[in-house]
Amino acid sequence: MFYDLNIQLPDSAGKPNGHISPQDWAQIAQTLEQALYFGYETVALNQIVRGKVTPAHLKVWETLPEVPFAHYTWTANTAAKGKLRVLRRLTNVLADASHGHALTSNGNPSVLSYDIVAVRPENEKILFSACNGAWDSVDIISLDMAARWGFFAKHKTIGLAMQHQYALEISYGEALADAASRRQWVSNAASVVRVTKGRNVLWTSAASRPFGLRAPYDIVNLGGILQLNGDLSKRAMTSNARAVVMHGYTRRETLRAVVAVDDEPQRKKQKVM
Repeated sequence: MFYDLNIQLPDSAGKPNGHISPQDWAQIAQTLEQALYFGYETVALNQIVRGKVTPAHLKVWETLPEVPFAHYTWTANTAAKGKLRVLRRLTNVLADASHGHALTSNGNPSVLSYDIVAVRPENEKILFSACNGAWDSVDIISLDMAARWGFFAKHKTIGLAMQHQYALEISYGEALADAASRRQWVSNAASVVRVTKGRNVLWTSAASRPFGLRAPYDIVNLGGILQLNGDLSKRAMTSNARAVVMHGYTRRETLRAVVAVDDEPQRKKQKVM
């Protein structure tokens, strides 16, 4: 089973009480259809939020139209037999460590609403906090493949992320852009492959339009540019991606169990009263 865990929502979706136009939703539906055509069976719609995550950020999902072939995991209104399983993903872009509290198990109940949670660090301090397990609601470490980072992806830091079973995302969308972006993408992506030795890598498209997607075996070939062999490149869209989904599921169910236990004394007290 092939996964693409990063079909991007428009920038407007990242604002509290954000809005997505019907035209943009139509583009997203076409992108989902293209993913199904290419052989992907599970994808994630990615909402990118800068700074603090609030309950108001969830409002945008209420306008999501039904797509006949898609099964949205967070709603009962779509058929569970839809050919394409669609997950809900949050990517939290952080430059201030104080906002990272929302990514802890007791920090923000809204985060529980997402199947997958990624953090995109904007500096080395945030990267270290994200990798060392300080924010335990994280499933993916996502670095901007088109930007000059201003810091190195160090073996020690990335090793901490791998110990916590976080995936390291390489989105290939930037490789399809202009020549300058492609050069920066190769440099950044090669750094991730080097420090991970190809393990825990997650291929995604970061596509917002159908033409931003590529077939799985085209991506396997792209891995050769980064000295990522075919087997590891395929795992980055199959078993590694499945591990991300399971990591998110386990994280949410564990936290819900903890919340239920914490609430039990209060329920008993109310019953007695």
